[in-house]
Amino acid sequence: MAFIGSAVIQQISDQIVRITGLSLGAGAAGTIGLAGHTGSTPNVVLPASFKTEHYAFLGTNVPFQACIDVDARPAEVLGDAIPIAVVKTGTTTGDFRATLSNAFGSQSPGLEIYIKFHD
Repeated sequence: MAFIGSAVIQQISDQIVRITGLSLGAGAAGTIGLAGHTGSTPNVVLPASFKTEHYAFLGTNVPFQACIDVDARPAEVLGDAIPIAVVKTGTTTGDFRATLSNAFGSQSPGLEIYIKFHD
């Protein structure tokens, strides 16, 4: 099961996106990917205007898992707080995914998700 609801994507800048309109059911996970994704289609695809680029720091390539920050917080109150786990995988525009998971026995509240690329 993926996200519940319809993603409302608001681009704040060329490197910040805000997503609302989603929650996660009990035991569910949803994926977010970049516009140039390959392989399986993510549940939410960020706009092509969200800019990412590989760069090196002190001669070492910085992977997307380190330079794309994903923050999911409750956007409404539904009794008990339900923490959402965020796991980032992939190293390229094509295979990067952020997987948000709800390991608890009840639906999460509505979520406010910020995705930021920092260089």
